Amino acid sequence: MRDAVANPTEIRYAQVKVHIPEIILRSRERWRQCDHAHWIVFAALYGLAANIPYWVASRTLDLLPLGWFCLESLGVGLVALFVPRFLASALLWLVMAADLVGGVSKTYYLSPTECLANVAALRHFSANRLAGIAAILALTLLVAAVPLFPSIGTLVGKARIRAACVLLAFGAIAVSWDYASVVRKSGAVQNPFQGYRPGDVNRFSDLKDLWIGRYPSIRLWRDEKLFGPSDTYGALQAVRSAMAEIDGSIKPLKGQGADRRPNIVLIVVESWGLEENREIRDLLIAPYKQPELTARYEVLQGTAPFFGPTVAGEARELCGSTMGSHIIYATKQELQACLPNRLMGLGYHSIALHGMDGQMFGRSNWYPAVGFQEQWFREEFRRQGLPDCPGAFEGTCDAAIADWIGKHLATPRAAPDFVYWMTLNSHLPVLVPSPLARGASCAAIASLAQETPLCSWYQLVRNVHDSISALAMTAMPRPAIFVVVGDHAPPFATPQVRDQFSRGAVPYVILLPRRASGPS
Repeated sequence: MRDAVANPTEIRYAQVKVHIPEIILRSRERWRQCDHAHWIVFAALYGLAANIPYWVASRTLDLLPLGWFCLESLGVGLVALFVPRFLASALLWLVMAADLVGGVSKTYYLSPTECLANVAALRHFSANRLAGIAAILALTLLVAAVPLFPSIGTLVGKARIRAACVLLAFGAIAVSWDYASVVRKSGAVQNPFQGYRPGDVNRFSDLKDLWIGRYPSIRLWRDEKLFGPSDTYGALQAVRSAMAEIDGSIKPLKGQGADRRPNIVLIVVESWGLEENREIRDLLIAPYKQPELTARYEVLQGTAPFFGPTVAGEARELCGSTMGSHIIYATKQELQACLPNRLMGLGYHSIALHGMDGQMFGRSNWYPAVGFQEQWFREEFRRQGLPDCPGAFEGTCDAAIADWIGKHLATPRAAPDFVYWMTLNSHLPVLVPSPLARGASCAAIASLAQETPLCSWYQLVRNVHDSISALAMTAMPRPAIFVVVGDHAPPFATPQVRDQFSRGAVPYVILLPRRASGPS
C-alpha cells in the first residue's frame, strides 16, 4: 500500500517536467513578438560585438588602437538584412579578419601580403602569445557565428527598418566626425586611397587623436600600396643610406691588394628609431664615445630615411634602394648592383647573419640573390652552441652573435670579409621587464620609467650598442669599418610613446679606423 502512494516531490517534479516544453515555447513566442529586442540585439552585434576581437587584440597583442569602431561591420549589418544568414556570417568574419590584419600591418609597417605570407613565423612566438592569438581567433569565430541563429540573424517589417536606420545613422555620424577632424587639421578633404612616396613623413597618420571609425578595407589598400612590393613603390629608385656614407672609403679599394682591404661590418639594429629626446639618443650611443674606442676610430653620426618594415631597411642599406619588400621577389638583374655583389667583385667574402629562421621574409632565398656567399641563421648558431633569448620572436641572443663576429674577425684570413648582421632581440613587442640580466638603468631619465615598454626597448637596443662597442675593440689582424644603423622606428602600440620617434628617419653611427692605429 505504501508503494501505491505517490511521493509529493515526485509529483511536483513530474509537473515541472511536463511544463518545461511549454515554458520554452512561450519564451520563444515572447521573443518573436518583441520587435525591440530583435533589432537592438541585431544592431548591437554589428555595431559593438564585431569590435570585441580587435579591442582584445589591441590590448593583448599590442596593436595600435586605430579607431573605436569598425564601420565596415555596419555595412555588413545592412547587407545581412537582405541575404541568407550563412552569407552574413561569412562577411562578418571577413571584415573582422581584415580588421585584425590591418591592425598588424599598420602597427608593424608591414604590407598585408607580407602579414599573410609569413603566417608560418607564428610558430616562433612564445606559448603565452600563441595562446592569446588562438583565443582571439576563437573569439572572432564565435562572434561571426551569432548571425546564424534565426532569432538574431533574421529581421522583418519595422524591426528591419529600425535596425537599418540605427546602423546608417551611427556610420554617418562617425564618418562625418572623422573627416571633419581631417579637414580641420589639413584644411582639405584628403583622398583615403592616396598613396605616399618613400621619404614622405606624412605617410604615417597622426595617432594622437584617435578616430571614431576603423576602415579595414581602405587601410589594407593603403598599407599594401605603402609597404608592399609594387612598382609604384620605387623598386629601382636610389635612396640615401648609411652605407652610402662610406662609399668614399670603398671605391679606392679596387686599386689595393686583398691584404690591405679592411673588413666591412654592416649592422642593422632592429627597431632603433630616432628618439626626439636628445638625452635618450645620447645614452644609446654612449658606448661609442669611450676614449679607448675614439682613439682607434673616427666616429661619424647621421640619419637615414626609413619608409617601411625591417626588410625595407635591409634593402635600403644593402642595395641603396627604395624597393622595400620587392627585394624578396626581385630578379637577379635588379639585385646585381647590391653591395654584396659589388664587394664580391673586389675580392670580399660576404656573410649574412640573423638570429631567426631563414624562411622568415624569405631571407634564405634573397640573401644569396644579393650576393651573400654564406648565411647563418638560428639553426646554424644553435649547432655552434649559441644561446637563444626570449622576446617577440625567440632567437639567437644578439650579444652572442656579436661575440661570434668578434671571434670570426680575429681569425686571420686571406680575403677581407663583408659581414652583415640583422639584429633581433629588440623586435617589438618587448618583454616587460627586459629579460636582460644586467640591462642599462632607466633611472637617469624621467621618461624612461622602470619596467615600461620604452625602458625595455632602451635596454635591448643599448645592449646591442654595448656589444658592438666591445666587438669593435676586439684585437683584429685586419682593420674593420663598422656601420650601425636602425631599420625603422619602434612600432609601439601606445600612440603617445610611438610619437616620441621620428616618422621618417633612423639614426646611424659609423666607425672608421684611424690610419695611425693600423691592424691590432
